[in-house]
Amino acid sequence: MQNSVAVNQPVKTPQMLFGSDNINDFGNRVQSCRMEGDSTQPTIEPCEVVAFVDCGGRALTSGIYVYTMDAFGRPCLFIKRIEPLADGSLKIISDNHHYETFTLNTDEQKEIKIHGRVVASLAVRRFV
Repeated sequence: MQNSVAVNQPVKTPQMLFGSDNINDFGNRVQSCRMEGDSTQPTIEPCEVVAFVDCGGRALTSGIYVYTMDAFGRPCLFIKRIEPLADGSLKIISDNHHYETFTLNTDEQKEIKIHGRVVASLAVRRFV
């Protein structure tokens, strides 16, 4: 038998959605957004809800990050794997191999705003 945590109540804590494993380490810095594209497939599927934590605007360790960068003539939100390199540049990697990996040197990093590091994702299925 499964039990619901809450019915007809707003989600008050990230633990209600994503469980309690280490989520307390993040305090109330957890934010969420929805994955729109397929660049992180198969790790994160389109339409999944992604939880991310504030990282101070920097990617200091390898991981999946949420960031904004100008593309198509406007600021766009991206969720991709970022790997910091020894020379200070950032390697931007799509888990979906149909997209190319690219590197941003330190000057090009002025064009990117890193919002946070992804800590969890949640598949959303609609029934109506």
